Amino acid sequence: MNTGAYFQVYVFVTLVFSGLAQYFTSVNAFLWLPFLMTIGMVALLPLQTRYNFRQLDRLEIMIIVLFVGLFVLALTSSLLQEGIKPTIAGIKNSLGIPLLLLCLILGFCRESQIYRITEKLYWVFYAQIPVIVYQILIVVPARVAAQGKMDSWDSVVGTFGGSMNSGGNGASMGLFAMLIMLMKLSEYKHGVATLKSLLFHLTIGFAIAIIAQVQFVVLFAPIFMMYVFILPSYVKEVKPVNIKTIILGIVIISLLVGAFITILAVTYANQYSAKLGIWDMFMDNVGYIFNTHAIIPGLHGRVDELGRLTSLFFWAKNSTLHGVVDQLFGYGLNSSNPGGDTPGYVSMLFNLNVGSTALAIYLWEVGFVGTSFLVLICLLIIWNSKPKPMFSKDDLSIADIKLLSRQPAFIGFAVAGLVTLPYAPLLALIPVYQFQFYLCLGAMLIIRKVTINRTVKMNCIR
Repeated sequence: MNTGAYFQVYVFVTLVFSGLAQYFTSVNAFLWLPFLMTIGMVALLPLQTRYNFRQLDRLEIMIIVLFVGLFVLALTSSLLQEGIKPTIAGIKNSLGIPLLLLCLILGFCRESQIYRITEKLYWVFYAQIPVIVYQILIVVPARVAAQGKMDSWDSVVGTFGGSMNSGGNGASMGLFAMLIMLMKLSEYKHGVATLKSLLFHLTIGFAIAIIAQVQFVVLFAPIFMMYVFILPSYVKEVKPVNIKTIILGIVIISLLVGAFITILAVTYANQYSAKLGIWDMFMDNVGYIFNTHAIIPGLHGRVDELGRLTSLFFWAKNSTLHGVVDQLFGYGLNSSNPGGDTPGYVSMLFNLNVGSTALAIYLWEVGFVGTSFLVLICLLIIWNSKPKPMFSKDDLSIADIKLLSRQPAFIGFAVAGLVTLPYAPLLALIPVYQFQFYLCLGAMLIIRKVTINRTVKMNCIR
């Protein structure tokens, strides 16, 4: 069975088709397609692994046990407290796409298919350019004419879905651009990408993040790029980064972050006719993030939303309404959902959007234990997938080097995903971002496994 072809269709449907279809038709049912494609992958898994199942190692078994424990905990809590319909909605929102990771661990595809899939990600990146140009030239002016300036630029979402009139998944698009930048930077470090190609991808990537006003990417991408650059490599000829390069990188990062803060501040000043200085505007945004009593008024009939840090303090104070058991194991999937056809119990109880961040959503829905399982899964994969010098360039093809070079990029992106937990709700709610995150985690494990197996074979030959 050609699972690679199915996976490529999965990438296209998730990162291109579903978002574009939903954006231009306003039919939210298209957003179910990534979830349905994941269920299809789970259904096809037994056919793929029936005759060529690979033995799992200790790390993979630990991750599967934690993942199954998280899934059972979430389903049990949801069915007992929320019922069937909210549970289905909660699986679709929070735990459906993560099944991708389980499929990759169990052998849905091999390293050669992962290489082809990651190559296709570049074409998804290039596809953003004409779509973004259309959104800038057609959609944004039309929205400005109808609604005024305000947040009109959040209509720029590429192929990642949303609404022409109220914004959408621009943050997921910006994070995808960061993934591509990290991949190309690591390829350049390994000598399989030119400086011209690197500069092209960095320019387009940062332009996408700035246009869509994805502050997280604009401010933190240089830091994650530095992190990826100093990570070790599987290829022995790739020399470790020295102290002089690290210091130079820190200086460049400081200059870039300062420049991006200025650009964002000027953009906001023009957009909202603000009279604050650049530094005051930046500190005002930082102050909102760390404000423990921030409540954002709801617009267009929506409930009020708790600020980022406020949502965590609110959970710590109010999550034991029915006892410490709910604090440990949560109120069930979808319980923090503030609206839609199946509003959650917690949001209705407090008449608030208590899930302004993914961390808050997970704490309310699967509790401290479930959230710890999820974070532990990610940390185990990141920690055990760090590259070590194993191979000589003479023993590798260009495709091999490219695939191995992407391991540091995937690690950097996974770390960035964990950093978004207390910052945004992406990892708990947005399928297009969940797909990117769990694809990277799964690819890291596959690359790790193939390097271990290849090293064992080389030692046996010797």
